[in-house]
Amino acid sequence: MKNRRMIERISFVVGGAVLIAGIFFFIGYQTAYNCLKNMAAAVQAQTFYATVSDISDHTVTVKGMEVNDINFRGDFVLTVTEETKIVWRYTDIAFEDLDVGDHIAVTFSGEIMESYPAQIAQTEQIQLLDDEI
Repeated sequence: MKNRRMIERISFVVGGAVLIAGIFFFIGYQTAYNCLKNMAAAVQAQTFYATVSDISDHTVTVKGMEVNDINFRGDFVLTVTEETKIVWRYTDIAFEDLDVGDHIAVTFSGEIMESYPAQIAQTEQIQLLDDEI
């Protein structure tokens, strides 16, 4: 009788430990998965510095600055949509506030179309770097 109670107690403790370990494993797995997913999204966005060389209807042609990686020193055409955020000193500004010759930081995600000039279709943000608008 004592052995049976001892076995029941040990089985209960072992079963509880396995249940608790399973719960913590699931929580840890979900946390790690969410962190990796957020890091992957952050890695996909890239930023480079450029000088505006032409502005038309919903596109901006820019020339990458020498401070950039060699892949971002050429000419690019940026597609500007309603979702594209245009800022100056953390304040939203209008597309019309950009001028030829302005220095900007371009944050984009997605692919770059290999043409001349290279085309960036998904421009996330354009930040005006000049001191005055």
